[in-house]
Amino acid sequence: MRLGLAVLAFVLLLLPLAVRTSWPWWALVALVPVFIVLGVVHSRTERRQNRHRALREFHEGELARLEERWRLLPDDGADLSPRDARSAGRAGDLDLFGRASLFQRLSRAQTREGRRTLARWLLHGAELPEIAARQAAVLELAQKPLEREGLFAAARAGATAPLLDEVLIAFGERGAPLPFARVLFVLAHVFPPLLGGAIAMYFFDLGASALVIVALAQTILVLACHGPVQSRANQLASPDRALERYAAIFDRVAATRYDSPRLQAIQARLTAEGASASDRLRALRVLVERLETSRNPFFALSIGPALLWDLHIVLRAERWRRSTGRHLRGWLEAVGELEALASLGGLLAEGRASLPTLVESEGRFSAVKLAHPLIDRSKAVGNDLTLGGPGSVLLLSGSNMSGKSTLLRSVGLAVVLAEAGGPVLAERLELSRFSLWTSVRVADSLAEGASHFYAELVRIKEVVDAARQEPRRILYLLDEMLHGTNSKERYVGAVSVIRWLSSQASVGIVTTHDLALAAVSGELPAGTVTQRHFGDEVVGDQIRFDYHLREGPIQSTNALRLMRAVGIDIELSAPDPG
Repeated sequence: MRLGLAVLAFVLLLLPLAVRTSWPWWALVALVPVFIVLGVVHSRTERRQNRHRALREFHEGELARLEERWRLLPDDGADLSPRDARSAGRAGDLDLFGRASLFQRLSRAQTREGRRTLARWLLHGAELPEIAARQAAVLELAQKPLEREGLFAAARAGATAPLLDEVLIAFGERGAPLPFARVLFVLAHVFPPLLGGAIAMYFFDLGASALVIVALAQTILVLACHGPVQSRANQLASPDRALERYAAIFDRVAATRYDSPRLQAIQARLTAEGASASDRLRALRVLVERLETSRNPFFALSIGPALLWDLHIVLRAERWRRSTGRHLRGWLEAVGELEALASLGGLLAEGRASLPTLVESEGRFSAVKLAHPLIDRSKAVGNDLTLGGPGSVLLLSGSNMSGKSTLLRSVGLAVVLAEAGGPVLAERLELSRFSLWTSVRVADSLAEGASHFYAELVRIKEVVDAARQEPRRILYLLDEMLHGTNSKERYVGAVSVIRWLSSQASVGIVTTHDLALAAVSGELPAGTVTQRHFGDEVVGDQIRFDYHLREGPIQSTNALRLMRAVGIDIELSAPDPG
């Protein structure tokens, strides 16, 4: 219908050239309100349609998580991977970012700040009061699926990519003042009435000279202002529709009743000088909607220049920026925090997780049915695990592929989630605050000329230095420690490192499939070392693992049996020393 009206308006615009009368122009004026009304209806219909698409996308994502298809979700957070060596090493060891990562499993965030906040929480644990405040908010959001759904839909509606805030922040904080703003303000209010009067004089046959002069002057003004006006107009009407989407988020938050202090604090931050962020942003959104009206070809070639429409909108937007722009960053950070909490709440709402208990005592870690959050629930095995407190080490032995590394990562991810204020994959978990250090997935570097063994030594040195320097008790997770050297040196080196870390009251888990290392308990003070293992079962030519943790050290390994199982059909026996 709008297209048909545009064609009719074009015909009426040219018709006076043929009929030698101005009545078609009066009919053109009558079409304007109809065209505007249709534009409003069209816009509202489009917004409803976009919201329905966003709601469907939200529930498809939730189903993907419930059905273990979450690895196909688009946002894996690879761009948020840390660059400093310590954080990057731990992130890689525990699969915090990238494909099939914890971030991909968790994140429902659609704003840039929401993604960054969630990533920051996963990398840097909070203090106990902050963790308690986040947990209360996570629990509330887990119990309010409509609020999580509404937050996602508000941020996602009408977009195909995560919401970026650079354009909006640039407008609010770094926008240069419009040149000659006061002069332009006066001219913007003087020229349109003059043009209207000149047109009336022309219609009533009072002369055309006034119309020519005013139209020419106004055309010069439009052309002179085109550059600065359009650059600011483009900032507001950004391609990702950031303003409209943030306004929808603020509206959603303002309309929600929250009970937890943290969520109430977020809601309170979305105000500025007594006015809500949603009201302030709605005022700017109205300006943008009016600005987008001028993008219609019919309007842009006729009514817009006559009314100096874009100049009026930009002048009003400049006033908004001066009064409100400085608050934008704080508002976006509040929304980012809410999205991070909603992401953690979504994991709790799935029913597999529980909120851990953080305690003041040091070196505490006690879990019931602890599982890995990135393994399919149909395959994940939960294990009870209690560490021995400050100075203790759990020596975890087992054959290849038995589940040792998975348990290490389960413990590490539980600490990361707990200290972020989120739920963990366990029936119950009680733990202290730790400084977490890992050496699980160590890679050599051809570019830097570093062997695997050297790279592992660097990681172990970081753990040793942390135990000496960190004010908080460290929890270290070392997988197949020093396996890049011979058995004798491995034993001596491992015992030395474990003894020293124990003397610093650190808490650790060390995995090995080397049976000789099981004797480490005799080298350390009584009660320091606890030994557990994962077993396996040989059925025919296959080896089966149940991934259940058992007491004591492993008594046999499976390397030769695995060689046979994969079809290496050669004589697997030691050569005759003679």
